[in-house]
Amino acid sequence: MAKKKKETIFTKTTYISHFVLRAFLIALLCLLLGFGLVVFVCLGDMLFKGKSPLFSTYVIVTPSMVPTIKIDDAIVVKRVDNDKYKVGDIITFESSDSNYEGLAVTHRIVEKHSLDKNTSVYTTKGDNNKVIDPVSVKTNDIYGKVLFKVPNAGKVQDFFSHPANYLYCLLIPAVIFVLYDVTKIFVLMKKKKKYSY
Repeated sequence: MAKKKKETIFTKTTYISHFVLRAFLIALLCLLLGFGLVVFVCLGDMLFKGKSPLFSTYVIVTPSMVPTIKIDDAIVVKRVDNDKYKVGDIITFESSDSNYEGLAVTHRIVEKHSLDKNTSVYTTKGDNNKVIDPVSVKTNDIYGKVLFKVPNAGKVQDFFSHPANYLYCLLIPAVIFVLYDVTKIFVLMKKKKKYSY
């Protein structure tokens, strides 16, 4: 009777451990697929040098848009055709201000002045800034409109900026799969031993 109870406990424990391990592996797979999608978007962005016809990604490094967008948040930007940006839109653009020349800046449009059908000049301001930006933005300098943000995704980018961390990303899943296989072998050996008596 005690032996049967022990076998039942062992079976339940094995079932639970397999369930937890399988759930963990599925979660890990989803995480890796999500990470792969982000890498795919970033590689496409690098290929088009920030002027992607679809989407671009950026990491915020200053507090000028706090609390709307914080430092280390990643943003996904979509290019808008035919100068359809409106007052209130958050845009990412190439700055022509002498202090930030050539840098990608993400601020909110506070004024729009149309020059012709496809060209406008925009006045922008960071939500956290007290004054408007000193230099206006032309339509051709705009990379796109911010669609959404991913909080703290910049920390992931910082993690992957160190080459040694790539090794961890390869080793950890490999170790998990090896441990899973070793556990399966161990369970099979126990079952075989039990039935050989």
